[in-house]
Amino acid sequence: MIYQRRMSRRAAQVARSQLAVRLGLAIYSSLCAAILLRTAILIFQFPDTVWTARWIVLASYPIVLPFRLVPAANRAVLGGATLADVTALLVLFAIPLLLIGRRSRSTAG
Repeated sequence: MIYQRRMSRRAAQVARSQLAVRLGLAIYSSLCAAILLRTAILIFQFPDTVWTARWIVLASYPIVLPFRLVPAANRAVLGGATLADVTALLVLFAIPLLLIGRRSRSTAG
């Protein structure tokens, strides 16, 4: 009976851990998609009359806002994309490199 209780606690911990990882991946992928779409729209200079393009640019503005505080962030780099937009794209896509490059602790030894 005690053994089953420990296993159920362990299963609950694993389920919570998996939920956290899946939720984190979902949030990260949605941020990457928003920034990628924003940058593509700005590079190809879609007109403001396209309501979906305008909506994506406005919805993704809070993600780019911290990068707009840097000097020269409003300088156009590619098409209509500014330095802040390209920097946000590069930073978001570089995050997995930090996680991959981190050394994991070995339990052997």
